[in-house]
Amino acid sequence: MKLHPDPIPDMHTDIRPLFSHDAMTYQALRLRGLQESPTAFSASFAEERDRTLADITPRVTPAADGSKCVFGAFRTDTLVGMVTILRPQAAKVRHCAQLAGMYVDPGFRRRGIGRALLGAVIDHARAMGDVRQLRLGVNADNTGARQLYEAVGFSCFGIEPDALHVDGRFYGEAHYVLRLDRRT
Repeated sequence: MKLHPDPIPDMHTDIRPLFSHDAMTYQALRLRGLQESPTAFSASFAEERDRTLADITPRVTPAADGSKCVFGAFRTDTLVGMVTILRPQAAKVRHCAQLAGMYVDPGFRRRGIGRALLGAVIDHARAMGDVRQLRLGVNADNTGARQLYEAVGFSCFGIEPDALHVDGRFYGEAHYVLRLDRRT
């Protein structure tokens, strides 16, 4: 499986959950994201680059109850985007799920892939039946991502100052919620 060919316009994108056999492809795209967009992730390339297949496989293997799932966007056999949904196990907060690790390869942005990934995780959350809201955090300076989240119905409910420290600079994190108990 290739990681990043030249973009091919108007190709069909397949969105599907990732499985253990996708672990190395997932990690290659994740490392690319950590290098290309270090202020978009709480992890760093240095912390992630030496992870083994045994470390990565559990990350991409979906939980049987759907509470953890990484969705990937594929153009032909190439992974070009991903997002993770995580649902806590504690009874008091099971009505909330968190999105994390959203990334689309720069060569494939502005083609509806991010929106398709978000649609897949929103549908997944709704299918769980009792998830009332999705939450996410995004670098407050990332206007493109913020516009995408708002376009699919997420609302910003606050900005945490100095949430991320990268290369001697602090970045705020915008916190978003999408209420699934209301149709938007």
